[in-house]
Amino acid sequence: MNETKFIPNISKLQSDVLPQIKHGFGVLFFATSLENGKGNIIDSGSFTFVSTKTKLLLVTCHHVWNGFLAARNNNPELELYACFDDKHAVRICTKIDGTQTEPIDQNEKMDIAVFDMEPFQEFLGEQDKNFFYPVMNPVSQFTPNDLVGIIGSPGKDRFETEKGTGFVRKPYFTYVLATSGFTIRVDLTRVMSLDRELTHKQGDEKPATAGISGCPCFLINTDYKSYLLGIVTDHVCYKDRPENYLTVTIANCINEDGTLKTPDSFYNT
Repeated sequence: MNETKFIPNISKLQSDVLPQIKHGFGVLFFATSLENGKGNIIDSGSFTFVSTKTKLLLVTCHHVWNGFLAARNNNPELELYACFDDKHAVRICTKIDGTQTEPIDQNEKMDIAVFDMEPFQEFLGEQDKNFFYPVMNPVSQFTPNDLVGIIGSPGKDRFETEKGTGFVRKPYFTYVLATSGFTIRVDLTRVMSLDRELTHKQGDEKPATAGISGCPCFLINTDYKSYLLGIVTDHVCYKDRPENYLTVTIANCINEDGTLKTPDSFYNT
């Protein structure tokens, strides 16, 4: 959307952008119990708070949700928890009345699963500010001049003690690489986090972004205002090839009622 490449001021990203986006996501994790602090978490991912005109939604990846279901088939004691704030984890695989939680909609090709937040409203507190409306512009309007910000919780930064488990917020800022259909590729060849950690080094078995699937990707305008662009679904990188990018499914694939547009609809416009 920008005619020239936006080169941001790092201090402005820290002072103006991070406060906007840092509460726009949360952590999902698979665990057998919250009573014991150590060794109970099997895996983790991220989710994005999304708002439409009529619903508040939790949006994550299809592979995260279905990964949990597959893991629970092997271990029926496994539960799915969400962190809606920095202090509490809420079991979301079942509702308060004990019924099984199901997504409003999900799509494997777009790698998106959408959940209604209404059953968990009481755990949100005054968190409406965390829910973002998706940018409605067509994917084709975004160019390599556009700055984006990603914030999630990499699994490698998770820490466990006898008292509990902690997760960190990790922001990354980079540029759009390419667009196609419902997908945006985000360039990670040279991107670093604000603490100067490379997201991927040649030979890494597990990149620094592992565990952020489902986190938000924001368009950062030249006025340092942030707008929800999409949901991070994958990190594509190879030990012996130069490709290194995130795939992002455009957030406007979500309809007002929480259902999803069809993947083919993005190629017919």
